Amino acid sequence: MLGFVYHLYVLVSVVLCNPIHYNYTLKDFNNNPAVKKLQEYITIDSSRVENIELVVDFWKRQAADVGLSFAVYRPAVLPVCVLTLIGRQPDLPSIMLNHHGDVVPAYHSMWKYPPYSAHIDENGDLYGRGAQDTKSVGIQYIEAVRRLIKNNVTLERTLHLTVMPDEEYGGSKGIKAFILTDVFKSLNIGFALDEGFTSEDDVMLASYQDKRPVQVRFNIIGQGGHGSSLVNGSAIEKVQYLLNTALEFRKEQLKIRDAATKLDYGSYTTINVNMIEGGIAPNVIPKNISVVMDIRLATSVNAADVQAMLVSWLSNLGDDSTMEFIRLDERSPATAVDSTNPFWIAMKDTLNNRGITVTPVVLPATSDMLVLREKFSIPAIGFAPRNNMKNKIHDANEYIPVSNFLKGIDIYYDLIQKLANLSQNS
Repeated sequence: MLGFVYHLYVLVSVVLCNPIHYNYTLKDFNNNPAVKKLQEYITIDSSRVENIELVVDFWKRQAADVGLSFAVYRPAVLPVCVLTLIGRQPDLPSIMLNHHGDVVPAYHSMWKYPPYSAHIDENGDLYGRGAQDTKSVGIQYIEAVRRLIKNNVTLERTLHLTVMPDEEYGGSKGIKAFILTDVFKSLNIGFALDEGFTSEDDVMLASYQDKRPVQVRFNIIGQGGHGSSLVNGSAIEKVQYLLNTALEFRKEQLKIRDAATKLDYGSYTTINVNMIEGGIAPNVIPKNISVVMDIRLATSVNAADVQAMLVSWLSNLGDDSTMEFIRLDERSPATAVDSTNPFWIAMKDTLNNRGITVTPVVLPATSDMLVLREKFSIPAIGFAPRNNMKNKIHDANEYIPVSNFLKGIDIYYDLIQKLANLSQNS
């Protein structure tokens, strides 16, 4: 009898104290309701603004299915969805679980499978635009909450699952407009989770600060003429100067990056020329060429200095050329990732208890959390339970291993409980 009790004790200890490991099969994947929801979500081509209403319909159905209240707000035309689970103490500052429903366009011909097919291959990898950025996170949230409700888990704090419509285009019609409303203030957000960064090894990453975006368009004017002539001061000559100058700056930043530690994304500035447009006919020298650059600033860099550098580049393009900022965020405050932030400690402890190492990093890109931190000093962490996989955000063949996706639901199940049940003094 004592031997039986001992073995039972060992079994219970193993189950309670160690992360659960699953051996999934392709049949399991194809029959799993959470996987089917992710596939359905990915099949919505939300790179097209006219399809954002399909995202609203999708989340309205999810809210009804799980039993959450649902509301949609349009502070600047585009819809912001809010799904809410009221906590036992609704006066406590709430938890915001944010993701964006829009995605970037895809080069269809460069994908293994159509980017909105949500195809699962023989390795159990689900391909589709949004598989990493960030539709998988949205489904993991709702499935974790579904399980909490099913298991009658009491949460002290209210949860708000928010779906933003235009994060990929700067959030001006989404979160930037929404946070100025009385509705947002009434949500009483005390802490927010949002999209994180994919890790290619065992460690998971948590972003506490975003790089500041500077997206700029140069409209370059030059001498035109017949395609058979050799004119001086053509627009393309000026474009060549601009590209050479930008690439020299990029080389300097590559040196800084290569000298930094692996995850020190905040130590260097990135610059990429992402769009070049111009020309009206094969035999006409273009008078106007547009060049768009995407710059993400190192945390130590003064935004005014970068603006001055860009103005100096413009001055060499001729008096008729102009420059306009598509996006410019000069400040990006950091959320504390130490003992002064109980939400961070709760996150770290929860993940460590599952045998997961989490490392705080500066997000190489920019998320909606920059706005929350900058405007209201709301503590916000970017986190996605994606590790041991290739980072394919905005790339062709974006994917997520289905086993990784399902285990992420388990992680959020633990994490949401811990965050929503922090004491009032937190």
